Amino acid sequence: MYCPNCGAQNSEDATYCANCGNELRKIETPGMDVPPPPQPEMQTSYAPQATQPSVPNYLVQAILTTVFCCLPFGIVSIVYAAQVNGKVAAGDRAGALETSGKARMWAWIAFGAGLVVGVGYLLLFIVGAIAQS
Repeated sequence: MYCPNCGAQNSEDATYCANCGNELRKIETPGMDVPPPPQPEMQTSYAPQATQPSVPNYLVQAILTTVFCCLPFGIVSIVYAAQVNGKVAAGDRAGALETSGKARMWAWIAFGAGLVVGVGYLLLFIVGAIAQS
């Protein structure tokens, strides 16, 4: 402990300074007995925070409608669906939501077109079968 009067170093249990005889008092610092607040843990992941819901990309629907319904409209849906995750990673949430909506819309258009063509083919098959008999 150092003497506040002359600056001489004394032992920690001394009550008077060995150099000048000044009375030594331990200075109590408020808050010294309180442990420091815990430090926040460092994040090791670069994944986006879970504060906002994720943006769906509709890639599965786009692929299925391409294979089973309508190839041209399904490809458009796949192109939009493939852009969604890149925009989310770049932090463009508004653009990702817009692109996700377009992927969904084109998947439904491909499904509708496939449904119309399928029903039309079925009707022609039935009419052809009736005309032959």
